[in-house]
Amino acid sequence: MKVWWLAGGTAVLAAAAVTAVVLTGDDKPAPVKISTVKVARGQVTSTVSASGAVQAQVSRSLGFTSNGTLTELNVKPGDVVTEGAVLAKIDASSAQDVVDQATQNVSSAQDALVRAQQAHDTALGAPTASPTPSTAISRPAASTTPGGGTKSGGTQPGTVQGGTAQGGGSGTQGGSGTQNTAQNRANQIQSTSDNLTNAQQRLNNARLSLTQANAKLAGTVITAPVGGKILAVSGTVGSQAGSSVITLAGAGDVVVKAQFTEAEVAHLRVGQTATITLPDDVSTKYDGKVMQIDPAGTVSNRLVRYTALISFDKVPDTLLYGQSATVAVVTASAGDVLSVPSTAVHNGYVTVRVNGRDEERAVETGLRGDVNTEIKSGLAQGDEILTAGQ
Repeated sequence: MKVWWLAGGTAVLAAAAVTAVVLTGDDKPAPVKISTVKVARGQVTSTVSASGAVQAQVSRSLGFTSNGTLTELNVKPGDVVTEGAVLAKIDASSAQDVVDQATQNVSSAQDALVRAQQAHDTALGAPTASPTPSTAISRPAASTTPGGGTKSGGTQPGTVQGGTAQGGGSGTQGGSGTQNTAQNRANQIQSTSDNLTNAQQRLNNARLSLTQANAKLAGTVITAPVGGKILAVSGTVGSQAGSSVITLAGAGDVVVKAQFTEAEVAHLRVGQTATITLPDDVSTKYDGKVMQIDPAGTVSNRLVRYTALISFDKVPDTLLYGQSATVAVVTASAGDVLSVPSTAVHNGYVTVRVNGRDEERAVETGLRGDVNTEIKSGLAQGDEILTAGQ
């Protein structure tokens, strides 16, 4: 009997245990809170989010055109600078001396060019010598004597030959003089033209040397080519500085490098708007844009991710390179449309409350956003619908 009661007692205990399990299994979940909202008109957006880090996409190494003693250093790492700001200087005395000498050379070359031009103009304007006319030979007309003889006084061989010799000699000397004068003038014009060309070349060379000297003088000062943030500075005042002194990241070169999944990157496009959140101030949203999407993904734990670069529309002054950031990219948007909470739509139907009574109604939906769903037909603005909540 004792054994039976023990067995029976065991059976009773087992039954009680089953009953407890059943009762526990029948516990009802927390009731779902039902509320009502009105159909509203507004914007529906769909976004994809990812985390990443702030980095400088491009950095500029700034330095001087020649080595020199650092006389001025106006920045330190982390400083925000504007375009054109003077960042550093080296001793410019020797570079200034070169500029002064080059300036004097240009002035001297200009004076020489003026003199050469004047000499050339004078040679071109010299009057041409008139040719010397040759002496004409005079032959008196022969007279006939009554006896039919001819006077021999004017036609003596000696007189005629002498006149001929004298006249011919004079004409040859005049032609030679004309040729010599023209040749001399041509030689003079050529000489002054050559001098003018040489003077112009000398001035060109002097001006080139001055340009180079001014460039070296300008290179004794480092100015910010763009506005941005100083990443690194090398050297101190009094030390020797050269071609690499300051590293600058431009404001437009700062990006968030974020990783997206395969499903998310399929919706990304260059130029899409984004909001950026930094961990030190999650309440502040910074506007940005998708500027680059890597075509090749990386595999980690069998999950493929793609890198996208999100640029800031305006880089905050407090931004720290390397800090984490979260981005939300708007992949689709519909503006000025009727919408309801997405939790109110079930398989193309919503529950509408009309005069205290609830009825199901078929609707045509459009963009399903992060929070709301676009309603293309089936509802009117102000309709009261039921939506589930906790």
